[in-house]
Amino acid sequence: MKRLLGFLAALAVGLAQVQYATWDGTRQKVDERLLKAFTEATGIQVAYNLVPWGTYWQKASAMVAGGTTFDVMWMNLDNFPFYASQGALEPIPLSQEARAALPQGALSLYTAKGAVLGVPLGPQVVTVYINRKLFQERGVPIPKDTWTFEEMREAAKRLTFTRPDGKKVWGINAMDLQVDSEYGMAFYYSNGGTGLIKRVGDRYEANLDAVFVDTAKKLLDLIYVDKVSPGPQESTLQGYQLFQAGQMGIYVLGSWMTEVWKGTPGLDWAFAPLPVMRQGLKPRGVYSVHALVVPRASRSKEGAFRLAEWYATSPQANRILAGAGLLPTLADKYRSTYLQALPGRNAEVIFQGLPNMVVRHAEVRNLSNLPEVLDALFSAMNLAWTGNLPLEKAVEKARNDMNALLKNAKPLW
Repeated sequence: MKRLLGFLAALAVGLAQVQYATWDGTRQKVDERLLKAFTEATGIQVAYNLVPWGTYWQKASAMVAGGTTFDVMWMNLDNFPFYASQGALEPIPLSQEARAALPQGALSLYTAKGAVLGVPLGPQVVTVYINRKLFQERGVPIPKDTWTFEEMREAAKRLTFTRPDGKKVWGINAMDLQVDSEYGMAFYYSNGGTGLIKRVGDRYEANLDAVFVDTAKKLLDLIYVDKVSPGPQESTLQGYQLFQAGQMGIYVLGSWMTEVWKGTPGLDWAFAPLPVMRQGLKPRGVYSVHALVVPRASRSKEGAFRLAEWYATSPQANRILAGAGLLPTLADKYRSTYLQALPGRNAEVIFQGLPNMVVRHAEVRNLSNLPEVLDALFSAMNLAWTGNLPLEKAVEKARNDMNALLKNAKPLW
């Protein structure tokens, strides 16, 4: 009877199979569980498509061209305004219950001219991880509720050493903390930053102020002054690989990395709080909001709509995600499930920081050439991070290049 009802449900939406696409391979097993549960609940078949980041947006260009495309696709905020402005996304008819349940701030980021063009997924939080075994081995106090940037820097110094077998152990992954990245900007906002682009009358200009420079220097010094992080040529391994191998004490990236750590049974890891950057200021971290979108060229729109809403708002999907140690869309509602999935990892600090977190560039998300402006900023600051330009020169270049582009920036809606 259940199979028959599922078959009839699939016929009702006039669909053989929904093509789901993502770039995030760290959560493939969880995604496959979710899609299987959706099919069992609705009878709608879903094909999982993992597309590497490097080619994902080439595939997504079909959304604009109007050619064959996937039916449900992951979208990020950097690219959303372009696709929305090109009419490449289908408005998603959310139920009243779903609209009410979704975080309104996140939903508004994917709403253009009153139309919901993306269903937000769970917050992707900039997260500090520590290797407790290394902390204990080096006699470094394990931070649980709070620590300062200076304390983090001193910890990184004590965690940087060479083992008798010649293997280098590093304190932190500062190469991933380029100040304009979401990871570096968690430190920038915590340092009192207000945004890297500001509106002046009816125009926009770069806001690379003293807070930006101070934050950049603190993070850059971890590589070139304190030497507690490998520079661009000092390790053949990436930061997460060093952390997995027990060769890094502090690792800053995203909350989704819990899936990666599960594949390393001997790794004694835990969450740590974002550091206090200045006395009197609470840490103000960054979270990114991805969404599920339905391209106008989708051939299975009804099934795609149902999948997008179910994935973000159904109790079953939220329980699966939280139970896997990933933040679901309705994170606060499933807090206990998330904490139970990560016992003894100090996961409480994730929820302690959530209310004070921000989405970077949220106030200028609909600028016509924002991706180009951010690319110019990244390119200039990368010259400092790779040791090819002094910080002050890199900031000057970034400011000039950004302002040249921002002269032509206009709101898309």
